[in-house]
Amino acid sequence: MQVAGAALIAAGLAIGLAALVLLHALPTGLSPLRNAVSQYGITEYRGAYRIQTLAYATAGVGAAVGVAGLPGSAGIVVALCATFAIARALISWFPMDAPAADRTPTGSRHAVLAVAAFVAAGLASRELARLLDQDKIHGGIAAANGVLSLLMGLCLLSMVVARRTRYFGGVERAFYVCMTAWLAIVGILICLPDS
Repeated sequence: MQVAGAALIAAGLAIGLAALVLLHALPTGLSPLRNAVSQYGITEYRGAYRIQTLAYATAGVGAAVGVAGLPGSAGIVVALCATFAIARALISWFPMDAPAADRTPTGSRHAVLAVAAFVAAGLASRELARLLDQDKIHGGIAAANGVLSLLMGLCLLSMVVARRTRYFGGVERAFYVCMTAWLAIVGILICLPDS
C-alpha cells in the first residue's frame, strides 16, 4: 500500500507541477503576484488548470493511501488527505467567478472547495507532525514536516489577510510551494523503513 501511495504522490506532483509551470509560461495575462491560481481555470487554458487540480488530487489520494499504512493512529490524517483529494478533484468543475463579476453559486462552490482543500492540507500536515513527534523514529522528517506545517498555517492566515490585496497570488503560490513540499515529504516518509 505504501509503495502505491508513494507512486501516486510522485506521479501527481510531477504532472501537477508541470501543468503549473506551463500555465505560468503561457500568455494568460495573469500575474503570479496578484492573481489566484484558480484564475487560470477561467481562461482559455482551463484544460491545463484541470490537469493540475486532478494531479494534485492524485497526490492527495496517494498521501491518504500511504499514511493509512503507517503504524499508529493516523486516521485523522487519512481523512484530511482524502478531503484534500476530493476538493482538488472537484474544484475545476466549479470555476471561480471573475474578479469584477457578481457572485454566482458556481463561484461560491469553488470558494468552499478551495478553502476545504487548503485547510485540509494544512491540518493534515499539523496532525502528521504531531504523530511523527510521538513516534520518535524519523526525527528529520518530523522536523521538516513540523516546519512545513507552520509555514502552511502562516500562508493560510496570510491568504485571509491578503484576499483583497494585490499580493494574494504570491501568498497563494507560497502555500502551493509548502503544500507540494509537504506532499513530497509524505512520499518519502511512507517509503522509509519502520514506517
